[in-house]
Amino acid sequence: MMQSSDNPKNVAPIARGSNSSYSYLDRIYSQTGTRSMGKWQYSDEYKYKINDEVHFGRNVATEDCPPIANCYHIMENSQRTTENAISPMHPQKKSSTFGLPEGFESSGSAGSNRRNTYRGATFTVASTLAELRHIIDNCPLIDNHAHPLLQKQDRDGADGPLLQVLSEANCDAMKDVRTTLAYHRALRTFKTGFPNYHSQGINDAWQSWRSYRDQLCEADLTEVCLDGLQTILLDDGLRCQPGQNSRDIDWHNQFLMSPAKRVVRLETLAEDLIHADLKFGEWEAKLKRSIQEAILDRDVVAFKTVICYRDGLQMQHLDMDMRPLAQRQYGELREDDMSMGPPRIRGCLNEWVLDIFAQVTEQRIHLAKPLQFHTGFGDSDLKLAKADPSFLQPFIEKHFRIPIVLLHASYPFTRQAGYLAMAYSNVYLDFGLIWPKLSQEGQESVVKQLLELTPSNKAMWSSDGAFYAETYYLAIQQTREVLKTVMAEIYSKGNVNLRDLSGIVTDLLFNTANKVYKLDLHLPIPPPSHPRPYRSSNHRMAGLPPPGAAESHRGLMGLKALRAHLEDHPDIEYIRLNWLDYSAILRTRILKLKHVIKQLEQNHDGSVIGVAKASLYLLSNCHIAAGGSPVGEWRLVPDFASFRVHPHKHAGEETYKHASMMCSIEDEDQSRIPICPRSILANTLDSANEAGLNDFKIGFEIEFCMFKQADLDGGELVPITSNHTWSTSRAFHTKALEILEEIDTRLSHAGIEIEQFHSEAARGQFELILAPLPPMLAVDTLIHTREVMQYVCAQHGYRASISPKPFDGECGSASHMHISFQPVDKQWSFFAGVLDEIRAVNALTLGSDMSYDRVLEGYWAGGLWACWGRQNREAPLRLVEEAKAHWEVKCVDGLANMYLAVAGVITAGTIGVVEGRKIYGEAEDVESTATEGERLRRGIKTRMTSSMAEALAELFEKDGTTPTAFAERLGPGVAKHVKAIKEAEKEFLLSRYDQDADPTAKRVWAAQWY
Repeated sequence: MMQSSDNPKNVAPIARGSNSSYSYLDRIYSQTGTRSMGKWQYSDEYKYKINDEVHFGRNVATEDCPPIANCYHIMENSQRTTENAISPMHPQKKSSTFGLPEGFESSGSAGSNRRNTYRGATFTVASTLAELRHIIDNCPLIDNHAHPLLQKQDRDGADGPLLQVLSEANCDAMKDVRTTLAYHRALRTFKTGFPNYHSQGINDAWQSWRSYRDQLCEADLTEVCLDGLQTILLDDGLRCQPGQNSRDIDWHNQFLMSPAKRVVRLETLAEDLIHADLKFGEWEAKLKRSIQEAILDRDVVAFKTVICYRDGLQMQHLDMDMRPLAQRQYGELREDDMSMGPPRIRGCLNEWVLDIFAQVTEQRIHLAKPLQFHTGFGDSDLKLAKADPSFLQPFIEKHFRIPIVLLHASYPFTRQAGYLAMAYSNVYLDFGLIWPKLSQEGQESVVKQLLELTPSNKAMWSSDGAFYAETYYLAIQQTREVLKTVMAEIYSKGNVNLRDLSGIVTDLLFNTANKVYKLDLHLPIPPPSHPRPYRSSNHRMAGLPPPGAAESHRGLMGLKALRAHLEDHPDIEYIRLNWLDYSAILRTRILKLKHVIKQLEQNHDGSVIGVAKASLYLLSNCHIAAGGSPVGEWRLVPDFASFRVHPHKHAGEETYKHASMMCSIEDEDQSRIPICPRSILANTLDSANEAGLNDFKIGFEIEFCMFKQADLDGGELVPITSNHTWSTSRAFHTKALEILEEIDTRLSHAGIEIEQFHSEAARGQFELILAPLPPMLAVDTLIHTREVMQYVCAQHGYRASISPKPFDGECGSASHMHISFQPVDKQWSFFAGVLDEIRAVNALTLGSDMSYDRVLEGYWAGGLWACWGRQNREAPLRLVEEAKAHWEVKCVDGLANMYLAVAGVITAGTIGVVEGRKIYGEAEDVESTATEGERLRRGIKTRMTSSMAEALAELFEKDGTTPTAFAERLGPGVAKHVKAIKEAEKEFLLSRYDQDADPTAKRVWAAQWY
């Protein structure tokens, strides 16, 4: 309970964020209670003033630290004033809270920070069908029966159980889930709410979802899945599988509008008290005390029994003295081996537990809390014939003063349950578990059957969510969808008006549970002119709007994602918005954080800034290539999944005030532009997915040389060390080791782990190896790694250059691409396609004429012939591990736009799979030493391109203007654009070095830029 505000020692001022000139994340804390404090009073949170300073109440006796922030404000200085507070007396004075519509506030319990509550006038009566749908979409849900989520590490470690989201099937029967209507509908629901997940390059639909959701921040996934819930009543007595642990009940509060409450499972309570040294009478006494304590516990709102699973609902001993038999069964349990966990009560002993509960409750009937019964279907541990709630009639009549809730719509006995709820004043009917286990038609049928007899004020909704956030998400989305269909059908018959249908909806979703469990919550539904800022029925991630949603929704989604990152990195003051152009130059705009937030609040499309349409036509000297124009503007849309902290030195001190994000480039109508490199890769992955290819993983090797910056500025290439060769310890007897370790430290701070680093063959050359990741994330990570690598080297007076050939007679620097995918048996046709198209692919993977200075025979650069080999580093395609379809593409370097390079390889491979091409050209040795006859016998007959002009020509038919089928698959206009940029680079940048006999000047220029 909160302590009185009269004592200043019991309160603490609002936290004020950082000590910088701006406090971007100022936090208002709140608590839950029922008594008035000071001048301000809300139904479930309290803020109040002492001497014009805003305070909050908290229980200092039990809390060691303030709750998590639940309200965010943009501040102009670090001092909090009353004008910045949200006052119910002066709502017009509230500060900008992430673009919330009027009437909304961030709210929740202690520990809550992710929900926005509407506190304006509640809209509960519809006058049109559209308004009724609005109520269904915007009514917060009281989830009257569910279970805690698993802790993240335990969730991620479970492979098969995730499919249990969709079925109660056990063991071998689980394999058939994929053929159910519920399965197909769930996938459709995921695609609607999470449109990015299908872009992961995975064909198997469920594996695609699993791969996508496992990449998400746990908080982000949970926030989306629980959006729309007012509160959850959590049965925490459901035992997890070995090796798994569930979250505490309070942990869920951060995602809810009101704190979660507890449901005590009687069987678990009773079983946990049993041990070998405890006599029956002592056990009874302890059980009674525990039930009494739970009745008095304000955080406990109900009890539950799963006797249905033990012996069914037909109680055999209700009208007899069952204590002696229960005592005998207890004695037998005490003799069992309890080393593997508590015993399992059943039979008469289970009935006796219910009898004890009834005795204790009826002694305090004015405090009675509902008893939930599992009824109807479940897993194969129960006998369905004994799960008919009709068997409970004697118990209901005997204990008529105890509220009883029949769970799970008692499916398939819904009509029987409806009769009981109609006939007995103490019986209520829940309709949960049917989401998402039943088909849409089945769910609609259950809701209709429920309403045949059951009064709406005796029926209430639940998700029966458990372990995985998706159980909640699917239940919420499908419930709203089904109710809209059923209510429209009822209304069409003319028997029930819209006012009464509005009451039925709010009863089912909120009012009944609020009354039965004595939650005393306010029903907040905004009017249609003020839709909820994050509408659960159309929730999207990664800044993408739902179909038909208000345009502002996209910006709010971006703010949510940004807010989650800023909670982990509260010192961020600047955001770097990046895009990689066709010359592989990272273009960057640095924005103040408050400006980014302002733009996301205001912009309808979720973009932050505009850039000239010439931005993808510009060369490093600002020359505009053919086809470009300074007229027009595109929009930069940040991908919040690419958020990385960026190191920065301020006043000689290392700080992390900068964060970096990669951006897609979109037109002003929010459509992808065909030549945006990130969009090209995303579309490529979609096409591969449709061709049956999935679970792509890409890993990059980054080879680079360290040159002294001062010497580069003087026109010389001076490496950090000259006594240097491949994989030697000698290379680390220099400053290089200090620099490499610092790079690793900075990358780790950004969440990027390198697998290893070592010296390479050229002077001053090293290699970093990145872990494999899904394609888009892999390229984003590569780009950020290079940025950090070059930043750290610059701090030490060096330039980290990925220029492909700094020295004659020495190995060059590549960015070898490791690739794997599923199914592995497609690898042969995939890489047959890559071999067939490799000359065209080179236009994307070898980014300049300078690239061809590296691709020479004898330098482990892939050689000059289109072939593949098992662990053959002189072949452009190296098979690393056949069992995992792990290959290495060696004809790649840092001058390539890597989004395009990856897209090119996957596009060519997808063509091979679609057309069923056969692999050929296995190189068993170095092909440069083989005779022409030997190469022909192995099917090796195609030479790699020897110049950028050759590679560009391969993107077009013989007429030089019509793109090839491969080029067309990349996207309209892509081949033409690549050609325009590369020809402009040669004409306006590289041509000035054509007459130089000494290539040093060109290589110095390349080292300065790459």
